Formats: sequence, structure tokens, C-alpha cells
Amino acid sequence: MMQPEAFADLEYGALREQLERRCQSDLGRRLASELQPLAERPAIEASLELNSELQACVRRGIGFDLESLCAIEPLFTEPEFSLFGFEEFKLIHQNALIATAVCAFQPDAEEFPRLRRLLGRLKAFPEICQRFGQIFDPEGEVLDTASPELARLRKRSNSLRGNILKTMQAMLGDNRLEHYLQDRFVTQRDGRYVLPVKESAGSNVPGIVQSHSGSGSTLFIEPQSVVPLNNELQLLKQEEKREIFRIFTQFTAEIKEEQAAFLTNQKILAELDFRFACGRLCQELNAAVPRILDEPVLNLVNARHPLLILNLGSPRAVVPFTLELGGDYRIVILSGPNTGGKTVLMKSTGLLALMALSGIPIPADPDSGIGRFASIFADIGDDQSIENALSTFSSHVQKIQRMLASAGENSLVLIDEIGAATDPQQGSALAQAILERFTELGCKAVVTTHYTALKIYAETNPACRNAAMQFDLKSLHPTYQFSTGIPGDSFAIEVASSLGMEQSLIQRARHLSGSQNVEFTDLLKKMQSEKKALARSSYEFQLKSRNLDSRLAELEEKEKKQEEEFKARRQKFLKELQQELIAQQKLYLQELEQLRSLEREERKSASERKLHEVNARLSSLRQELVDGSKQQRRQAFQPKAGDRVWLADFDAEARVVRIKDEVATVDLNGISFKTPLDNLFEAPPPNVEAEGTPLAASHVSPRAKFELKLLGLTFDEARPLIDEFIDNAVLGGLHTLRIVHGKGTGALRGKVRDYLKQKKQVLALDTPSPSEGGSGVTLVKI
Repeated sequence: MMQPEAFADLEYGALREQLERRCQSDLGRRLASELQPLAERPAIEASLELNSELQACVRRGIGFDLESLCAIEPLFTEPEFSLFGFEEFKLIHQNALIATAVCAFQPDAEEFPRLRRLLGRLKAFPEICQRFGQIFDPEGEVLDTASPELARLRKRSNSLRGNILKTMQAMLGDNRLEHYLQDRFVTQRDGRYVLPVKESAGSNVPGIVQSHSGSGSTLFIEPQSVVPLNNELQLLKQEEKREIFRIFTQFTAEIKEEQAAFLTNQKILAELDFRFACGRLCQELNAAVPRILDEPVLNLVNARHPLLILNLGSPRAVVPFTLELGGDYRIVILSGPNTGGKTVLMKSTGLLALMALSGIPIPADPDSGIGRFASIFADIGDDQSIENALSTFSSHVQKIQRMLASAGENSLVLIDEIGAATDPQQGSALAQAILERFTELGCKAVVTTHYTALKIYAETNPACRNAAMQFDLKSLHPTYQFSTGIPGDSFAIEVASSLGMEQSLIQRARHLSGSQNVEFTDLLKKMQSEKKALARSSYEFQLKSRNLDSRLAELEEKEKKQEEEFKARRQKFLKELQQELIAQQKLYLQELEQLRSLEREERKSASERKLHEVNARLSSLRQELVDGSKQQRRQAFQPKAGDRVWLADFDAEARVVRIKDEVATVDLNGISFKTPLDNLFEAPPPNVEAEGTPLAASHVSPRAKFELKLLGLTFDEARPLIDEFIDNAVLGGLHTLRIVHGKGTGALRGKVRDYLKQKKQVLALDTPSPSEGGSGVTLVKI
């Protein structure tokens, strides 16, 4: 629960007043005066977003005229307003006009979702507005357009009046009555038309005496000839009153049927007035929406005191500060020179927290964070009371006692000049004891002091941190710059000197202050100098880090573009390949159709010819690949047994077994064969290929193999495997193959070899040495 004392010390009331000034209606001002911090995070965030949208509206010149908005609850609740008159209808009409005008803006509020949602709850009353205009003129007179019956009655009344006046004007011109009339004009008494007659001649004018003058010398006589007309006119007036009464009754009933909607509109329009006031204030403050955090912490970035901004007229006129509280440390001990801005910074911290928790954007960067504090306590200023016989010190002690009794880890405590207004040594000791208790309670606190002992305490306690308001020793003026990590000096003598105090007194004060204070001041100067150097190094490091991050981002972007380019090229290649395959498919279908029309022998001859063409094309392609590979590689220089070499014919890596008479015996994946030395090229370094990659030809078909095992199979089972094995080897560009059939009785070996001799792809058959399988293996040259 927020403390009213804190509201006063932190000038929360002044913030309310600023909002009230920017409201247009009394209803809006009432809401501004009732502003309070909110408890729930969703409510806080919703209010912040809505006020931010209204700030954007103000920035774009969007607004509504809400000045005539008025409270209409009594019209629906008070007995005296059972029937509305013009004044009551006018109040209803004003609110209805505003609601109707505001509702018209709703379609244009697409980019303001929360404002649009608020306006969506309003109800427009164009019929009420139109009806009011039919009934009343601007002065409140009931118009003939109020109803057809009223128009008829008034038309008849006007006609009667014309007849009465015509008759009486004729009487005024009658020479027989000239000597009896007091004046020659027609007048009215009690709504009836009469003539002014001399008192002595009353009996000479036939009619009814309606009244007489104050002196009694004049009688006001209604002539006998106009009595029936006057009677009818009076009846018409009564009917007119009854018709107006009926109109008012009906219009009142129509309005009261919409009581709920009218009262909801009033509530929404009052809130809209208040929210626009918040938007106007936030625009003047250049405010932003902070992050609302569940933890009781503060992270204010480039924050400014809102009231100081309004006082100085611009955010740029106020020096910003950055403050973190509640992370690595919970209590800030703020020191520095008098008039240096300590109290302003502390008030800013508390007021900005209250402001954000009240759902109002704050003058700070949008990445600032405000925690949901359960309570905020403040002790700022001189609360000396003669009436209660309290000294300044006593008042401070009582406030701190209440803080200690109620504060906890979810509390924010702000104390100005803790332990002051008493003996410095005892006040310093008491202040440290209080700070120790706040530390135990886990409070978050900002405390200002001039006591050296408290600055030392902050350095030795991990929960506390020193901070200072800076002082320019050259100009002897405060800079109002806030910095953390180093305590500040009061610079009382320097400030007094800058204010023009006599120099002899200044020198005497320096002498009396003692060497300890001088040494402390020198230490502060040294620390500030070292901090600047550290800040410079930190800035250079951050600059290098940013450059590195920029370079990494550039490389990542380049890699991304290359990957996209690769994908595009691959897609293009696949499309071209697809088109090529489709073309080949069409060609194959045409040739297949032609083959079907041929005789068996012709078909066989055509198939062999086609196979020969394919083999020739494959050989040509393979030779192109070999030639290209040779151009990219160097001839192996004096190869010897055990060397890794690259075989140009196979475009694959192998290992030299032995060399004899310009012929090398090599091992390629377990298969040994001879090849000329000019077919050997230098193999790539081991790190070029991925670790564990087998020595295999890069252009060999994935289905091609160097070896086929037929152990345990019959010849009928082995034959289709042999066909597939040979075909894949031909397509894969292999030349030397191994077929393992086993020794056994030799029956399978004989049938396999006989079958291989019949195949045109097979050039020669051979039996390897006993160490490589002997008669259990057949080497096939294709």
C-alpha cells in the first residue's frame, strides 16, 4: 500500500494537478485528482499502452472537444427531475453530441487498438440530437416543429390574435369611442387583449373590466365583441401547454430508456478526457512506456524529473540519469555537493516509479524497467512542527520508525540526509544502524548523505553501492551528472567559495578541515580520474565489439546470400535436368515405338548399336573428366610403395603396392591391378577430404561396386546379380572387378566364367594370386 506521506514528499499531488490543468471537463479533472498507483500488472500495462496511444494522437493533432461534457447522474436519480425541462434536455444534448462526434472517429482509429476498443463501448445518439433540435431553439424556446399538433395550435392562435387585433384596431379608430379612451393602443391583461379606458367613461364602453391602473384613473376593458375570441385564445393556450407537456414527457421517457447508455457514455467520455490529458502531458515530457517487472527493481535509463521538465520548458534542459536498483545491490548511498541535484534525483526516482505504476508513460528511455513495489516510503524535506513540538530530527526519526515497522523486500525507501539534524558522530552511527536494518529487510533504497562513514559502509557491504553527483572543480559548480561506483565529496568549502565568501574565511576553513578531509578529497579526485580512464577503455572495447558484431553480421548476411544463390543455382540446374530428362524420355519413347515395329534380329541389332553409342558417349565423358582432372593435378614424382596417389583413369585415390618396369601395382579399395606410371598423379592432402572418407572415385555411380560375392548361391540365383553388377560397373566407369564365388567343386566358378565370356562388355578374365583369393576369385576386365 502506497504511503500518503510519500505522495506529498515526492510531489505526486503536483503531478495530479498538472493532469487536471490539461483536462477539458470537470469530470476529467475529477478522475485526474483521483489518480492512484495500480496493483495488478495487466491493468498497469493496459493503462500505459492506452495513454501512449493518446500521446500519439496528440502528436498527430487528433483530439476532441470535451469541454461541455457534464455530469448527468442526478437527472436519472433525483426525484425533482422526473420531468426534464430545457436545461436538463440541454445537458443531455451536450453529452449526446459529444458521444456522437467521438463515435464518428472510431473507423479512423485502426492503428490505435486500445482507443478503438474504448470508443467501441460508446453509443451514438443522432436521433436524440436531432429531436432536441426539432423541439428547442438556441434560447430554449419550444419550436413549432416539436409536433404537428403544436404547429396546428399555434397557427390557430396566430390567426385568432390577428382577428382580435384587427377588431380592436377598428375600435381605436371609431370616433364615438375617441373621448372615452385614455390612450390609443391595444394592450394585454392576464393574457387577454384590452383597451385603456378613462375611469369616468367605463360605463360608455361595453365589455368586461379586467383591471385598472395603480392610480385608478384608467380601466382596462375587454370589449364585448372580442370576449369570445379571447376565450378561444385562452383555450388554445391551455391546449398548447398540454401539448408541450406531452412533448416533454415523451422526450424525457425516450431519454430515460437509454439511462444506462447515457451514464456509460459519461464515464467513457470522462475517461477519454483524462486520457487525453495524460497524452498531452506525456507529449510535453517526451515520455515512453517502460517495461513493468514483477520483481521489485528499478532500471531507469536516461530518466528525467517530469515536473522539472515542465518547469524548465523542455526535456533537453534537464540532465538525465541512469540508475539500477535491485539487481546486484539493493541500496544506493548517494553523496555529492550541496545544490548538486541529490534530492532532485531521489525525488525523480520515486515519482517516476509512482507515475509508471499509475499507468502513465515516463520521461525515460523505453528500455527502462519499473518493478511492482508494494509500498513506497519517503522522508524528504524539513518537517519541523511547532504545533506538535517536534524538531526536524524528531520528525525524521518518527518517519523512519514507521518505515522500519512496515517496509519489506517489496518496498522502495527514499531518505534524504539520513541521520542529519543532530550531532554528526552520533547521527552517522544511527544512520549506519538504520541502513543495516534496511539491508536485513531486503528493501530497495536510495539514501543521500554527507557522512564519510556511510560511504565507507557502502564500499564494504555487497548489498550497497556508492553513487555521486558530480562537481566541476574548475568552474566550482555542480554538473548534475549522476555516476555510480564512487562516493562524492560535499565540496562545502569550494561551493562557499564559488558563492563569493571572503577568501580569508575560505583559507581558514581549509586549514581547520584537517588533513584527513583533504586526503579524502584527493582520493576522490584520483578515483574519478581513474574512472574516466576506465570509462574510456570500456568505450574503446565496446566500439571494437560493435565493429566485430557488425563484421559478423556482414559475414552472416554474405553467407546467407551465398546460400540463397546456391539454392537458386541448384533449382535452375534441377529444372534444366528435368527438361533434359523429359526430352530424353520423349526420345526414348519414340525409339521404343520404332523398335516395336522392327523384327527381332533388327531390334537386337538396334539395341546393340544404341548400347554401343551410350558406351561411346560414356567413354567420351569419362575421358573429358580424366583430362580435366589431369589438368588440375601434378604428375606423381618418383612414386614408391606405400604412397597415396590419384589414378587419372579412375578419378579416384589409391595406394601404391609396388613398381616395376614403368608399371605400378596399386590397391583401390582392396582390388589390386597394374597401371602405367603416367596414370599416377599426386593425391590431395589428407585434410582436404573429410576424415573417414573412403578412397573412392568421385564420379563413380553410387550403385557401382568393385566386388560381388556369390558364396552359397546357385548359378541361376547368381546370374541376375552378375548382370546388374556388370551394368552398374559399366555405367560407373569401372574397369577391374572381383567376383568371389569360392573354390568348392569348381562348378559355380566354371558356369560364372563361361557366362562372363559370353558378355560383350567383358574384355578378359584372370585369377588373382593365392594371397588375394586364388581360384576362389575371378578378376574381370571390362
